Amino acid sequence: MIFENIFKMADTSTPRPTPTIPSGGFFSAYAEATVMAPPSTVYNALIDTSIWGDWNSFVPSVTIVKRSDDEADSIDPGIKKDMVLSFEVNMTPSMTTNSKEIVTHVDECPSGLQPGRITRINWIMDNKGSFTPKFILAAERVNEIEDLGDGTCIYRSWETFAGLAARIVKWKFGQALQKNFENWVTGIQQYAQEQEQRAKDRDAAVELPA
Repeated sequence: MIFENIFKMADTSTPRPTPTIPSGGFFSAYAEATVMAPPSTVYNALIDTSIWGDWNSFVPSVTIVKRSDDEADSIDPGIKKDMVLSFEVNMTPSMTTNSKEIVTHVDECPSGLQPGRITRINWIMDNKGSFTPKFILAAERVNEIEDLGDGTCIYRSWETFAGLAARIVKWKFGQALQKNFENWVTGIQQYAQEQEQRAKDRDAAVELPA
């Protein structure tokens, strides 16, 4: 089935290294899925904050708080390195909060098939903006899109938490975070596959004889 979820669910809370938390911290929330669409379709859905509400029930709204000086007047909704983002987070059905994130890494998504190529987009908790020292709580989000070389890809996403308060975060929100990450990955998987199917339908319609 086109919307079949293929999650690797074992040990989803196992600490996973990130560039700024190489030790893997205290715990991670993790999910992945095989997407029947090319990497660029997943990449475009992830990079364009204006459409997150179309697929993302966990963070349906994003505000770009700060851009680089040379893009200060831009209205481009695309995620770029060094941006400061404010996420509207639906942590639970009864709890909505906001978190500030700093984009630390944005790969370009190559065109054409490149089997094994991994494209990454990362952001970290804005400790300065939240007045929280890193030794109290640090968090980094990693998004990976792996090209399988056949017009499909694997999308992986995880967030690693470290610091003295990470234990409290896991105790209070660990299960909710894991479920939200699964929903995030399922959402982008289904959205990308729908976009790919629509593109195929349009191409087929163009090829029909008059």
